[in-house]
Amino acid sequence: MKSIIISLAFSTILIAQINPLKSPDNIKLFADHLYCEQDYLRAAEEYKSLPDFKISDTILYKIGKCYSIVGDYDEAMFFFTALNSSSPFADFANNEIGKIYFLKKDLSSLDRLLSNKTSKKNNLIKLKVTLMLESELTDFNLNDYLDEGDSDYVELSKLYYERKNPDYKSEILAGILSSVIPGSGKIYTENYGDGITAFILTGLFSYLAYDNFKHDHNFKGYLFSGIAAGFYFGNIYGSVASAQIFNVRVDFDFLKNLSDFISRKSYFAEDYDFCN
Repeated sequence: MKSIIISLAFSTILIAQINPLKSPDNIKLFADHLYCEQDYLRAAEEYKSLPDFKISDTILYKIGKCYSIVGDYDEAMFFFTALNSSSPFADFANNEIGKIYFLKKDLSSLDRLLSNKTSKKNNLIKLKVTLMLESELTDFNLNDYLDEGDSDYVELSKLYYERKNPDYKSEILAGILSSVIPGSGKIYTENYGDGITAFILTGLFSYLAYDNFKHDHNFKGYLFSGIAAGFYFGNIYGSVASAQIFNVRVDFDFLKNLSDFISRKSYFAEDYDFCN
């Protein structure tokens, strides 16, 4: 009886060890299924459980891609850089590394990646240009990066010149204009409603002060003079602030247009299709 129990136990252990469901081929098939189902974290863990002799360049790239998609860029970089430069996935991996640098706003690393590659990825060059524009770097010639025949040249050149020559309003000029003609500084900053209101109120209370002094109503004259002075100096300060707000809005609109440009493009969609 004892020998039967020992035999059964030994058989159970042996069967568990040679479980065909846990064979490397089946693990890879399951990991591939998870990858195509976009269950990337589980897919990465399954791929990593494969024995070393089963870890091919394809597996290394797919593990890196899994981590990149879920935002674990350090892990992604580890597997992308583990690929051999002669691998058929080397260009794909370099492209992914460039995208990670872009997402991490690491312009210097992206620049080094592009300068070290003999065959540059055109999309990565465009990402570099947008990253420079986002960082307010405009001391470069766009034509050094893109040809006029490029499909995105028109849009990128428009964004480039918007960043290089932003339509800012001068805070000093806005203040001077409003000191000469109340409200004109706000009209200059395209704040038309406030500009007209400042002009009317300052003029109205100035007239009331003048009219009361003229008729010897000194108390009312001083009262309306104080109110008029408050509106006058307030409109100068408000014009300067309006110019500042206008300039902030210019920057905000530019960055939104830049972000919209990237989101409309397929720079992050280019990849090797493992699932079809």
